[in-house]
Amino acid sequence: MDRFARGLVAGIIGGIMMNIWTVMSVYVFGWEIIRFVDWAAIILYGDMPRSHLEGIVALMLQLLWSGLLGIGLAFLIQQVTSREYLIKAIFYGVMVGFIVYAVPVMFKIPYLAQTSLITVISNHIGGAIWGLTSGLVLRWLDSSPRVQA
Repeated sequence: MDRFARGLVAGIIGGIMMNIWTVMSVYVFGWEIIRFVDWAAIILYGDMPRSHLEGIVALMLQLLWSGLLGIGLAFLIQQVTSREYLIKAIFYGVMVGFIVYAVPVMFKIPYLAQTSLITVISNHIGGAIWGLTSGLVLRWLDSSPRVQA
């Protein structure tokens, strides 16, 4: 498995974990937030998912986006040394979230241009979870004897 594939896998697994976090935020903690799947649906359809199929498509594309971010992380870690993997990965996850939050504000995307404090907090915790999980998976994959540099 090469660096691209390892980053893709790590990012998707991180994406799964951050989506689990937002589901927990809503259904366990009772927070009224915009989940990551909702962000993807709003960007794709201009509205929240209206059916299970729309939600599934939005989730799949959101996970691919997470995979793309994982590819970026895999190549970035290689450039700045792999020491302190997890701190760098968490920092990357939170900072990418900050940039992703800026785009809807700049383009005034309905539902996303103004979000509640609890959504911001929950989503940035999700970004940290993504970074931690992606970093752990990437470190594990990088140490596997059957991978290519």
